[in-house]
Amino acid sequence: MDFLIIGGGPAGLSAASTLRRVSPESSVTILSNEPHRPYAKMVLPYLLAGVVEEEDLFLRVSEGVDLVLGEEAARIRPGERFVETASGRRWPYDRLLIAPGGVPDRPEIEGCRLPFAFTIRNLPDIHGIRPFISTRTNRAVIAGAGPVGMETGDALNRQGMRVTFVVTSNRLFSTMLDIPSAAFLEKKLSDKGIEIRKGEDIVKIEENGTVHFRSGDAMECDLVVFGKGVKPCVGFLADSGIAVKTGIVVNEMQQTNLPDIYAAGDAAETGDLVSGEQRVNALWPEAVEQGHVAALNMAGMQTAYHGSLARNILRVFDVSILVAGMGRADGPEVRVSEDADHYHKLVLEGGVLKGMICVGEGRNEGLYRELMKRRIDVSPYSSSILKGSFSYPRFQRHAMRL
Repeated sequence: MDFLIIGGGPAGLSAASTLRRVSPESSVTILSNEPHRPYAKMVLPYLLAGVVEEEDLFLRVSEGVDLVLGEEAARIRPGERFVETASGRRWPYDRLLIAPGGVPDRPEIEGCRLPFAFTIRNLPDIHGIRPFISTRTNRAVIAGAGPVGMETGDALNRQGMRVTFVVTSNRLFSTMLDIPSAAFLEKKLSDKGIEIRKGEDIVKIEENGTVHFRSGDAMECDLVVFGKGVKPCVGFLADSGIAVKTGIVVNEMQQTNLPDIYAAGDAAETGDLVSGEQRVNALWPEAVEQGHVAALNMAGMQTAYHGSLARNILRVFDVSILVAGMGRADGPEVRVSEDADHYHKLVLEGGVLKGMICVGEGRNEGLYRELMKRRIDVSPYSSSILKGSFSYPRFQRHAMRL
């Protein structure tokens, strides 16, 4: 059996490792579009901040896996069972896993590809940014204030740069934070001298470093970073017959609509544990699990993936942020605790924990995820959960009584 994997990220590496273990007689090939061996992209902001060394990023590839670097998938021919890469080479397969990850969202505006304008997705981005740190104006302008933008801003601030966030919406981290929690976070950042321009967009960048905004204002800077997040890398599937919505549509076995073709990771749409809808939850642990489940099914060992949970946990500008599920929702079962040091919010539905926001302090992220997955009534313990004092032992005692 010839197994072919597109993508050397966590989903692809997890699948390759599983296939080598459960089907050692088969061949496993990974096609990676990057020239570097696989690395942890989630650690890139820490490399930019100088907290880790470059060698710390690289990931282990299982023995016996044929890793092919610098080969970008250009099209898939399911009827003929091969993948064609941008170089013109054809790679046959018996079973295929598509795990190409995501591509950064870069708006097509004048000056968006000047030498000092970057996205943050790959190792060469970090290499390119470094020469522009703390040069002429010592100012970095960052478009977007989600996890990518926030972590990048924190990294540059650690390197001594002044940071300005440009936010299209009315608040920071608008995809996961509600208005009160975003206001709490904004105050924390403003107290540290971080400038935030809400309801604003970059419309033009000049060669001299002048950034023009939709409002008509302008600002000089050394560096522009587009940190508005990523979208599934699915452009090369246009004429393949593989069903794509936001991401690649898969069932609980990680199978696509075509035989012997599977998908996993940041490009795959899977079931969301809270909403029940199909969505892309681009998270490292979920990519690893999806890759593992896909590989087992590729090897003929029927296994189901039970869904993912939208969540983010990060610490930026010395502020902890933990968000999960439907944290932005409102309703009669919402519980909030707020003071000068923290903002905590729980969203319950029929006593079941459906979402949460913790800014300023976050504890027991794994426990809260388990509570959401179990869909059990936690209303008797909501005050403890809100305070962050609901512990694993208490959860175990509670679970044993169910």
